[in-house]
Amino acid sequence: MRIADRPFAVAALLALIVSVLPTRIAGGVLVDVSGVVTALLNPPAHVLQLVREWLRPPQQLRGSDDPVMRELVRERDTYRSQWHAARQEVVELERKLDQAGAIRRADPSGAWRLVDAAVGMSAPASGQGVVQLMTGTALGIAPGDVAMVRGDLLAGRIGPAPDRLTSTLIPIGHPGLGRIDASIVIDELGQGRRMPVQLEAIGGGRLACDVGLDGGVKPGMLVRLGDGAWPKGAQGMVLGTVIEVGRKDQQPLRGRAIVRAVIDARNLAEVTIKATGQASDVGSQAR
Repeated sequence: MRIADRPFAVAALLALIVSVLPTRIAGGVLVDVSGVVTALLNPPAHVLQLVREWLRPPQQLRGSDDPVMRELVRERDTYRSQWHAARQEVVELERKLDQAGAIRRADPSGAWRLVDAAVGMSAPASGQGVVQLMTGTALGIAPGDVAMVRGDLLAGRIGPAPDRLTSTLIPIGHPGLGRIDASIVIDELGQGRRMPVQLEAIGGGRLACDVGLDGGVKPGMLVRLGDGAWPKGAQGMVLGTVIEVGRKDQQPLRGRAIVRAVIDARNLAEVTIKATGQASDVGSQAR
């Protein structure tokens, strides 16, 4: 054996002997040796890290009962709620812009102003089914003005004698509106074929009209306003949907369609009014 190979042979022999020794004997020796090897192999940064931690111990984690943590959580929740509120306001403003654009495209005359009206509690004397609005003549509301939702859905008309701060809304399907001339849209996407009808209220927010059994009227079809007694800007708006078509008892060759109002004004929080009167106050509701 060459002299250069002797250290390797000695190391291999020692490793073999240590490997067969009991753990209680070889364990302490191996731990000391591993510590020396680790110290030689680790860079100086490890030693500096130990010194830094000795001079400045790491700060303990703050618990949920710590005052600083409570304040941080409170600020986080506050700003998060403000962010959600601002986001909801942006969505609402975008909806109103879309509605205003749709109304102006349908009636570009500009002889009206859009007024947002909150729905309030109706007085018992105002009549069953009539809705009270928290907007009146101060913002240009006039009798007969049209109330709508989402730009193309009719909610009803303003009742007679609105006062300065409040008014009444007679919803679609209320007997107070009388008979309404309209058209059932047979073909909305194609040639736009329509069937003229005359609607009358039958209670429960529903209306009825006579139709031809061979006219193609089916449940689900839209009903659009076409009444010259209503303002020009309301013509063509959706006022209801056909929910039932049957045969008339008195006239077996004729049919009768039941129409449900597309908007239930009693369940609304706000409507938009096309105000035609002269406003005496300038408020944030008008635009």
